[in-house]
Amino acid sequence: MPKPVIYVVAYVVVDHQQLLTVRKKNTQKFMFPGGKLEPGENAEAAIQREVKEELSCDIDFSTFKLLGKFVTTAANEANTQLVATVFQGDLVGTPMASSEIAELRWIPILAKDYPIELAPLLTKWVLPHLRGN
Repeated sequence: MPKPVIYVVAYVVVDHQQLLTVRKKNTQKFMFPGGKLEPGENAEAAIQREVKEELSCDIDFSTFKLLGKFVTTAANEANTQLVATVFQGDLVGTPMASSEIAELRWIPILAKDYPIELAPLLTKWVLPHLRGN
């Protein structure tokens, strides 16, 4: 039996070699701002909406780019595959935990270990990509 698949968008924000992560309410793992697409929504519209809802910020479209599409294990859904369209850019405004976000945390991109639990999308794909590995 194939694993269930979740399609999401995620937004990578880097500032001075620090990576913005969020922890959603009632979860343990830190991940990127973002989430599932709504019916009829494309990836760009979905990430704009998610960033606004979760961080109370807008996307700076002068820095906005597609980082890639990654397939990995979902962080909070057991035995589920995640297909993530990941964008990168800056924010307009100061990020604040809003909506379903319990906590924001900036983490150093080049750290060897982290004192928090990170989602597989971060550890297996995006952090190595940002480090040039």
